[in-house]
Amino acid sequence: MAFTRLMWFARFEVVLFLGGFAAIIFYRMLTGSINTHYLLYGTNKDGTKYFSPERVQLLLFTLWTAVSYVMQIGETREAGVLPDIPIKTLALLGGSQAIYLGGKAYSMLLKKTAKGE
Repeated sequence: MAFTRLMWFARFEVVLFLGGFAAIIFYRMLTGSINTHYLLYGTNKDGTKYFSPERVQLLLFTLWTAVSYVMQIGETREAGVLPDIPIKTLALLGGSQAIYLGGKAYSMLLKKTAKGE
């Protein structure tokens, strides 16, 4: 009986903590303390902004991976263990990171060769 109360209390604390954390982030985004205006844009060396498709794919794939993992947690909740992350998902997430970093490296090298460096 005491263990059941302790588990309920622990779950309540985790939900309260995460909910409070999400509320603070949402509030700060609404008030402008967290700037998301150029979230999907990169900055050139001269200070100009450009739309970055690499950032979009990285954001979308990361969110998709997180949502699918949370859904797997919901499905395996009764077992009392966290689900394993499939190797395929890790490989795709690594590939997504590589695409982003490759785009950054390409744009940096392209700028250097354009300047003659």
